[in-house]
Amino acid sequence: MSSSVAKIPTKPKGFSAVTATISVADISAALGYYQEAMEAEVVETLSVPQTDNMVHAVIKIAGTTVVLVLDENALPYAGPGHVTLHHYLDDVDAAFDRVVAAGAVVSSSIVTNWWGDKTAVVVDPFGVRWSLAQRVEQLKAADRQARLDEFYAEPIAPAEPVEDPKEELAAE
Repeated sequence: MSSSVAKIPTKPKGFSAVTATISVADISAALGYYQEAMEAEVVETLSVPQTDNMVHAVIKIAGTTVVLVLDENALPYAGPGHVTLHHYLDDVDAAFDRVVAAGAVVSSSIVTNWWGDKTAVVVDPFGVRWSLAQRVEQLKAADRQARLDEFYAEPIAPAEPVEDPKEELAAE
């Protein structure tokens, strides 16, 4: 007996099983730089609804797919951590258990995301960030943008201010 449900491919079309993801504070500026400096081709961009604030972009540099993600804390020259290797797998749960047992530190547990991937983020014993992913839905760009719009439909509460320990010591 065969199922009428189509099998979802392990990775999106055009992606490698391991794809570099670069965290940047300004995706628009990064796109401009990579287009000028590396002759990057823009494949897709996704923005916060009703704004020009990009949160995600896919580019190709020399035929290789690279993903840009928004991280407002990703400042140039601030040290390592701005590149993540995004690894598509057939079974993210088993891979997650395996890498954690082998010594990876969990940065983000397994969650199903608005873009159709089930992911977890870990840092291996050598300081390399890995985003382990399994496609659970095959979505078109318009569907991803609609989900992003829905994600941002609820107001995001501002972060609580973090107290500077130096100020606390000076007050004593």
